[in-house]
Amino acid sequence: MPPIEAILAPLEAELKLARQEIAKLQDDNRALDRLTKSKEAALLEAERTVQIALAKASLVDDLQNKNQELMKQIEICQEENKILDRMHRQKVAEVEKLTQTVRELEEAVLAGGAMANAVRDYQRKVQEMNEEMKTLDRELAHAKVSANRVAVVVANEWKDGNDKVMPVKQWLEERRLLQGEMQQLRDKLAIAERAARSEAQLKDKFQLRLKVLEEGLRMSTSRTNASAARR
Repeated sequence: MPPIEAILAPLEAELKLARQEIAKLQDDNRALDRLTKSKEAALLEAERTVQIALAKASLVDDLQNKNQELMKQIEICQEENKILDRMHRQKVAEVEKLTQTVRELEEAVLAGGAMANAVRDYQRKVQEMNEEMKTLDRELAHAKVSANRVAVVVANEWKDGNDKVMPVKQWLEERRLLQGEMQQLRDKLAIAERAARSEAQLKDKFQLRLKVLEEGLRMSTSRTNASAARR
């Protein structure tokens, strides 16, 4: 039987080799553990990088979407600006038209004021003519009465004792003068009547013109108010 040392020596050698192998494996395990941790850290970093990249990609998509929306809004604003520009030009034209209308109305009002003054003057003149006609009527009536009285007086004064009418040359002369005065009064009355008719016709003409101007002013004011209400 071999000695125990000879049996144990190989076993010890194998044990030593096994221990060395175990130590080597432990070193390898520690190295692998360090490598694994490093890989895990790299993986985590890669995951963070991917997340950041995804976030950036999402942000880029959002920015692109927002950019598209902004482009659409810009197009809408451009269309609105075109519409507003057309409306502005239209309003400018309306303002110019209204300004011209106001200018015409102001001129019409001034003309209407002058016409109204003329109408008042003619009304005053017509009233004066009417007063003159009344005065002439009274004078004519008074002249007729005076003529009759003179005729009676003269006829009575030129009678003789037998109540026979004497020559009436003076009476005829007085009567002729009175008739001439009465004719003058009639002529004045006729002239006054013609002037009154002419004044009345002119008054009617001015009143009609004034009515037309007032109607035009009301219609223009209504159109102006309607335009202001639409605005």
